[in-house]
Amino acid sequence: MIKQTLSLAIIGLKSNVRRVAMSLICIISIAIVSTVFLGLLALSDGMQKTMMQSGTDNTLLVMRQGASTELQSVLFPAEVNLLANNAAIIRDKDNRPQISAELFVSAEYKFEDGAAKSLSLRGIGAHTYSFRPNFALLTGEHFTPGLRQVLVGQAIAQKYPEIQVGKKIMLGNSEWLVTGIFADNNSVFESEIWADLNVVQSEYQRGSSIQSVRLALKPEANLLQLIETWQADPRLSVRAILEKDFFDAQRQGLTRLIRWIGYPVTFIMAIGAVVSALNTMFSIITSRQREIATQKAIGFTPAAISIALIIEATILALLGALSGIVPMYLLLDGFTAATKNAASLSQLVFNFSITPQLMLKTLGVSMLIGVVGGMLPAFKVMRSSVVSALCK
Repeated sequence: MIKQTLSLAIIGLKSNVRRVAMSLICIISIAIVSTVFLGLLALSDGMQKTMMQSGTDNTLLVMRQGASTELQSVLFPAEVNLLANNAAIIRDKDNRPQISAELFVSAEYKFEDGAAKSLSLRGIGAHTYSFRPNFALLTGEHFTPGLRQVLVGQAIAQKYPEIQVGKKIMLGNSEWLVTGIFADNNSVFESEIWADLNVVQSEYQRGSSIQSVRLALKPEANLLQLIETWQADPRLSVRAILEKDFFDAQRQGLTRLIRWIGYPVTFIMAIGAVVSALNTMFSIITSRQREIATQKAIGFTPAAISIALIIEATILALLGALSGIVPMYLLLDGFTAATKNAASLSQLVFNFSITPQLMLKTLGVSMLIGVVGGMLPAFKVMRSSVVSALCK
């Protein structure tokens, strides 16, 4: 039966030349589905990788109680001092607590043509760099404290090439000098602009307030006990979470949103592709009724004919999948994109990542569409009568 099936499949594929239009519709439909599906997978994968590279396991992030993001939080110097003086916090050789008080704002970046985008501006202090072990200054130099100078994450610099070292950019109503471009292991911090904390507080009229504090925990520190101690202190109203867990929660929220919106759209399009494959294969059967009946009459088994039809549909699906996957890989792999981050109300910049695993998933879904699209016509062939087909 294997030889019969292969022979029939080859004959069927050669005869598709006479049905180019119908075959192309099927291929194009599946190509569109594979393009959208692979795009969603690459989008989700790229965003997840960016979030997974963010945060460390030994850094405690503290915000106002009830705040789910840094943007929703506000803390004051008295609270920061109480947090910093806990015995669970690491101290340096000068007996100073290892903390980083930071201010996070959504800054309006104005283009030369008058358009604007919201970018993440983070006010940092001298100790911030010790909490970014993967920080690397690529070009330029550090900003001078007290001046309107900024370091720009390389993801932003790639997305907006006009932002270069030595140039001035408009953030809000003020001009800021770009002194350097930095990298941070493709983390979410590369989607940020960093400036001196005191300058950001002054520019955005925040007084002495900050929004988050990063604390370096001692290895032996009991996190649950520390949180309970702070919750019991009437002078504090804070939420403490490991920085790694904080970004992991954001990652899950973003990817969940993509799945809720994107996957139903892909499913609907896949149904359309299945219908297209069904129409193509039923059209093939209709135009080849006498040919199929003759094949049965001369000894080809219904099973062999049916499997050959499924193979034809699967090969059409394969061509459609490759037509969608190859251009996506050539055009979008490594492409720098930006999306609105609901947690910061600003741009999250990331790279599309089209990996072999994602391409195989897309190929599998496309082949499944072809198999499903070929099965019903194949069952019709198995039940059809030779005499009735030849009489038509």
